[in-house]
Amino acid sequence: MVLMDNFAFLLPFFMTVFGVLFLLARFWSGVSATQWGLGFLAAAAGFCVPLMSFAPVVVQALLADFLFLAAFFLYGEALLVRFGKSLTRPLRLSLASIGYLAIAFAVVVWGDLRSELIFSDIACAVLIGVPVIQVVRAPRRRIDVVLVAICGLVLVETVTRVSLFALLTSSGDGLSLESYMQSAYAYYSQLGASIIAFLLALAVLGTVVSDVIGRYRHAAEHDALSLLLNRRGFDQRIPKQPQGAIVVGDIDNFKDINDRFGHAIGDLVISSFAELLRQHFPKQAIIARFGGEEFVAFLPDHSANEAGTAAEKFRKALGAHSWEGILSDRQISASFGVTAIAKSDFALQDAISRADAYLYDAKRNGRNRVIVEGTKQFDHIKLVHAAPAR
Repeated sequence: MVLMDNFAFLLPFFMTVFGVLFLLARFWSGVSATQWGLGFLAAAAGFCVPLMSFAPVVVQALLADFLFLAAFFLYGEALLVRFGKSLTRPLRLSLASIGYLAIAFAVVVWGDLRSELIFSDIACAVLIGVPVIQVVRAPRRRIDVVLVAICGLVLVETVTRVSLFALLTSSGDGLSLESYMQSAYAYYSQLGASIIAFLLALAVLGTVVSDVIGRYRHAAEHDALSLLLNRRGFDQRIPKQPQGAIVVGDIDNFKDINDRFGHAIGDLVISSFAELLRQHFPKQAIIARFGGEEFVAFLPDHSANEAGTAAEKFRKALGAHSWEGILSDRQISASFGVTAIAKSDFALQDAISRADAYLYDAKRNGRNRVIVEGTKQFDHIKLVHAAPAR
């Protein structure tokens, strides 16, 4: 068949192209791109084996089946890696080994093509089926749902194909490689495999592109030093009608730290300060580094008093933190200004500006303190007579 000859060239060609593309994408995408790339290359090599007319048929069969099992093993590994599931390699390697031993027995001992094809398809179905079951509830994004669905389709197609083949043939048919390759069943099997392989490649490509975009977006929205959000990322995550409080904090005498200990130590202080913020502020807080030693936090559904309490707890934790290994004879302190977001605020920047003004009041009044709009508590919190949020 002319179309079969076309499949013999086109299928391994496009799988090779995608395999190389995924291997290149591993530098920008997730780790699973490596497994996808190797899997597609293994499958492409498996489809190329029949072109090795110089090799004995037994060698061709064993090599092709090994490559297809390797491809499906790698597809399963890629799924498990992507969704952070246990790789269960001992189990999957055991299943692959059992499958390959059964295939080798059918090829070498029985010389039975029908048994070889059945064992090969069953083994491939198991190698993709086990990971699909493990990750079926893991996807959260649409592209990941599509990927798992396509992998499920690969499983269904493989099981359906081997079931039909087992029902429509018998061990007494004397099926030969030549008669099989010229059969309508082989044609439709190749056609189905081509379509599903192409769909799988597109789904994987979609996840790779999504990962690359996600990485660039993350880099654009995060501060490289503190690993907190930057101003752009902060603005992106604030709801259109925010309700809560704003805390603006600033490391005390940070310029002196840079001048005395050097900018490398200053950078360590910034990154350590940011980590302490992540540890001690409420988990729902949206925290950003706006530049230099200034940090801003939005605490959803917090009053100014509650946000001031959070800032004061952090201030005390900062005072108790050991800076051994970074600073030899100095303790780090910080000042904070806190305000509630008022209904009359035209934009979030209005609340940030108020909190920033209270921060500078804290600086002028001795540093290492929290000033909260309209609230009086704690030794280090100063009352500010200002109109409360309304």
